[in-house]
Amino acid sequence: MPTSALDLERVCTDGLGYAGMPAYDRTKKTVHPAMLMNNPGDSWSQFEPPSGDFPRGWILGYADKPAEAELVVCVERTKSTPTGKVCAMETDDGKPLKIRTYDTSYRLSVVESRTGEELYEYTGDAKSDECPVYIFTSEGEDKNTYYNEVRPKDYRKRVQPFIAP
Repeated sequence: MPTSALDLERVCTDGLGYAGMPAYDRTKKTVHPAMLMNNPGDSWSQFEPPSGDFPRGWILGYADKPAEAELVVCVERTKSTPTGKVCAMETDDGKPLKIRTYDTSYRLSVVESRTGEELYEYTGDAKSDECPVYIFTSEGEDKNTYYNEVRPKDYRKRVQPFIAP
């Protein structure tokens, strides 16, 4: 059994499930809870979409137990392409900052958490010619780079047939 959401990385990357996880039975007319895992380019982590992006109960949150997930939804950036756009922004302390934007390609998959079997795969693009309103960066990340990311509304209808009756 996974002890944290990070343990579910292997379901996305290697197709290795956890035998103790709940069985997925698509014929049951009930919500099949999923854990959403995201890899924006360097490592996998759990992603909890903002309230309202998915119906309640579809996606397990940070406070939920990963061992309750019947499915794992994996979203992975596979490629980035410069848009040529440079956005004038400011740092937290008001200093000017120029951000280069990139369109991205991504791979979406729905995987059974118990067996590691991939039930669905889709590849798509996240493109935009707009500047971000704000960006969050972590220590060590390039603060002058912004990748257009796939949003939950872009794939909600693709995962619905597996999660909801």
